[in-house]
Amino acid sequence: MDVRDIVREHYGRAELTSSILRALSEAGVTVDPLATADLAAVDQLHAGFLPATQHLLDALDLDARSRLLDVGSGIGGPARAAAVTCSCQVTGADLTPEFVSTATELTRLVGLSELVRFTTSTADHLPFPDGSFDRAMMIHVGMNVPDKRAVFAEVRRVLVDGGRFALYDQMRVADGPLPFPMPWADAEDSSFVESSQEYAEHLTAAGFAIDDTQDRTAQASGPPPAGDGPRIGPEAVFGAAFMARIHHNIEATSAGLLAPVLMVAHAV
Repeated sequence: MDVRDIVREHYGRAELTSSILRALSEAGVTVDPLATADLAAVDQLHAGFLPATQHLLDALDLDARSRLLDVGSGIGGPARAAAVTCSCQVTGADLTPEFVSTATELTRLVGLSELVRFTTSTADHLPFPDGSFDRAMMIHVGMNVPDKRAVFAEVRRVLVDGGRFALYDQMRVADGPLPFPMPWADAEDSSFVESSQEYAEHLTAAGFAIDDTQDRTAQASGPPPAGDGPRIGPEAVFGAAFMARIHHNIEATSAGLLAPVLMVAHAV
């Protein structure tokens, strides 16, 4: 089976939007109307949750004039966070049709459709003209990408000269077997974890210069931040068994094999 088909099958869920809304309602959230803050417990599907997203958005230096591309946008949490934070135009592209339809519907429900839109697309063949965006981000996507250089070259094509690109992925910090299943893959055949050094090589070859590399393990450790929001999490999207995958990820991080790493580069 093609890697893309494995990834689509891994992430695709029937009636995903209704499952999320039902979980929110059962947690005591009023879903009509729905606010972006109500979704933070389920739509920030990466290490460090919403604070990690905000840190990445700060690194992108966005403003209301920015045109932002979210590569592998999932159900749209980071894209919506960018729109709320900066009032900028955001376009998300994702391989999984169910993610795109859910992202579109959730964005409509929180009233952000004029700022945020989503399209179904592979990351190495984006349906946008050259120089369409000022900024780009990619959050916990590279672990499913075997040819990162091709993806980075495509991001470079759609960015203006000098455009900033921020990536936040699980990266290798030591050799050793990973405890599958992981959140992004059932087995090694669809897991393509690489080191920050390899990312830097791919980015440079694609036409980027590296500005910053940060190991965010300390900041991303632990449960979601406490607050007044619903007491739910990624299991609302992927099912209760997903929590075992998260524990495997934590195990690999604790063993010094993986780390959540933020890299920021600019197009040259």
